[in-house]
Amino acid sequence: MTNMNFQVNLQGIIDLLSNHLYSDPGVFIRELLQNGVDAVTARRRLGQPFDETVKVEVFASAHTLSFSDNGCGLTESEIEQFLARIGSSTKRGDQDGADDFIGQFGVGLLSCFVVSDEIVLITRSALEGDALEWRGKPDGTYSINKIKRNVPIGTTVFLKAKPEYEEYFEYYQVSELLEKYGQFLPIPILLIEDKYERKVNVTNPPWNMDKQEALDYIESIHYSKPMDIIPLTSVIGGVTGIAHILPYAVSLQDEKKHHVYLKNMLLSDKMSNILPPWAFFVNGIMNTDSLRPTASREAFQENDLFFAVQAELGECIKNYLIDLFENDPKLFERIVRVHYASIKAMAVEDDDLYSLFIKHLSFETSYGDMKMADILRDHSSILITASLDEFRQVARVAKAQNLLVVNGGYVHDLDLVRRVTEVADVEVDILHILEFASRFEELDREEKLYVQPFLEQSDALLDRFQCRSLTRWFEPADIPVLYNTDQETNFLNITDETEKEANPLFADVVRVIRSEMYGQHYARICYNFNNPMVRKVMASHDPELRKAGIELFYTQALLLGNYAMGPTELKMMNESLLKFMNRGLDGVTEVGR
Repeated sequence: MTNMNFQVNLQGIIDLLSNHLYSDPGVFIRELLQNGVDAVTARRRLGQPFDETVKVEVFASAHTLSFSDNGCGLTESEIEQFLARIGSSTKRGDQDGADDFIGQFGVGLLSCFVVSDEIVLITRSALEGDALEWRGKPDGTYSINKIKRNVPIGTTVFLKAKPEYEEYFEYYQVSELLEKYGQFLPIPILLIEDKYERKVNVTNPPWNMDKQEALDYIESIHYSKPMDIIPLTSVIGGVTGIAHILPYAVSLQDEKKHHVYLKNMLLSDKMSNILPPWAFFVNGIMNTDSLRPTASREAFQENDLFFAVQAELGECIKNYLIDLFENDPKLFERIVRVHYASIKAMAVEDDDLYSLFIKHLSFETSYGDMKMADILRDHSSILITASLDEFRQVARVAKAQNLLVVNGGYVHDLDLVRRVTEVADVEVDILHILEFASRFEELDREEKLYVQPFLEQSDALLDRFQCRSLTRWFEPADIPVLYNTDQETNFLNITDETEKEANPLFADVVRVIRSEMYGQHYARICYNFNNPMVRKVMASHDPELRKAGIELFYTQALLLGNYAMGPTELKMMNESLLKFMNRGLDGVTEVGR
């Protein structure tokens, strides 16, 4: 058997880097910056005294850049090993060990081919005396030559822009990218053009600032002052950072854009998952020396360590909130008001935060918006609806009966209220909407006998709408009827309409699904015996007048409940309304031609 080697299409790899691995061609700045910083770090480890620096010079008229560092440089054998072999890296070693190097994958230099047709590298090793020039092209060819002139220890990379990539070689763009990626690197980064020299990076990154410095820094870059600063620390992930509480409410769907640095080099300014999903009311700025980046160096590998760090950072936020509740209740209340939705999401996810926040959260009730603390103070039992639609059906009537009903139709509210028995001595029941009317005062025996014929007529008339009738005393008296339905009944009403309009084959399919999967469900219409109009219709001995009254009550209940009416209901409403109008206008003399 003959062993053979794979052939690598370098241009194909460059296309892969450009179109799939890297999100922006400007990452070549990051890769060269990383290589320069790592080279300086390697020379420092040799114990040689030198003034650490990385210099970037822009030659705007020629669309050319040079990246220089006075780091360890490369020997000829290292050039052969690390520049001529894709995937090799001078920093590979033990990738799981904590070290000072930023890069690991050995493909970073190839990113330069995305914006340039040639890489020229001049280097002199701190270990050997010869200066070398390496020229590489995207077709995979390269050359190595010795340089006779005196070259300082370190490495310089020259790039000339490809057509259509010249903007990445302009001073303002280079400056912006250097600041973006290298603003907080500990080694001085100097940007030079026409002998004008400027230091790009600063000495005090946000994760080393005190609270006031961090507040001022965030305000300076976002033009709004955060509500507070939360220190972030993860021992297992080597993470230090801050989270600033946003001064405005954000949507649960808003993309998070945490700024995350790897050994002081920006990894991503739009990382969404370094903090737990519930912590969307903060933006984070943090630095790590232990988490492993992906090959694109724009995210972290989502391994066990990553998720452990995410959980540990979440604990920092939770502990801050618990401490804030005890020491600064006014700020705590402000945060709850601004980030109500986020707080609810947190409380659902975590038992400690639930106990901390639940009494400060407000809920829509039949008595209006109320804090849970007020609900627990004034009521020993709570009814909660499973949907917004069900709450709207009963809210006004429930208050008149002195019943506290909470709207559980908003996100998380049902789960939050059902768990309140864990922290308070209160009874919580889910309101079964079709049984709500049974809570009202029943009629006595004589009254039941009196209304029975009316109810039988109502059931017969409304059977086609899957509706059953009952009568109760309830407040307020100006509401003649209360209509209650649930999702299953609404679905069955839709299938009835579909069956009527469909072709015979599809109608049979709908009928089978309805009968076998859902059985028979009925809505409830409760006539208010406390309402004078209802009693008058019941007292009528005219079957046609009672029929018109039942139809008008039913359609009025649908209108009051904001239910959509089909053609049959609309026709029934019009006909019953005209009957009452004609009855009322009997005996009136018409005037006309």
